[in-house]
Amino acid sequence: MQWLRRNQGKRGKRRRGSRLRLFFLLLVLLAAGLVAATDLRVRPMLKTYGLNQATTTATRAVNDAVQRVLEEMNLQYGDLSSVTKDDEGNILSVSVNTANMNRLKSVIGDAVLEELEKQDYQMVEIPLGSILGGGLLTGRGPKIPIKVPMNSTVQTTFTSEFEGAGINQTRHEIVLNVKVTVYAMLPDEDTAVVVETGFTAAETILVGEVPDWAAFSRS
Repeated sequence: MQWLRRNQGKRGKRRRGSRLRLFFLLLVLLAAGLVAATDLRVRPMLKTYGLNQATTTATRAVNDAVQRVLEEMNLQYGDLSSVTKDDEGNILSVSVNTANMNRLKSVIGDAVLEELEKQDYQMVEIPLGSILGGGLLTGRGPKIPIKVPMNSTVQTTFTSEFEGAGINQTRHEIVLNVKVTVYAMLPDEDTAVVVETGFTAAETILVGEVPDWAAFSRS
């Protein structure tokens, strides 16, 4: 009888051990399933929130850098462009100072990159309610911070714009165009947003007719 009771006790312990292992296995599978489901919900949100944050950051960086450089350099129209006239005052040509333009492009590009490098990553905050489920919970609850690395490139170009400003007058505007591409390095995916902004580098009113061939560029 004692032998029988000992065997039954051993079998009971084995069954309890098996049930315990099964419980932990189910618990692990449930946790893994919750993590996978959360990941599927968070990824598209992270992309949306990340790109919105990247756009805001890039726009602010470009505006701050360009405005600061333009104020510091204090360039006038004559520093970037020159007008040639004949003896009667007719406009013969409108040309640009390539050296000064290239210098300005270089300084602007470096300044924008410097501003962006201060934000080499963004802390994207997603409301807990949006992660748990949509509907009434969307946008509610504490915000979960997620760190998203960022990388950026900058391109700068100039365009000339001519516009009538009255009788026998033409407004000539030299526009500095800054194009920033910000890459958000998300898990298993890199996505990018492009921010383009134009700034008036210099302008003047040209008195007299500006022939079509007088300006090196009208675009």
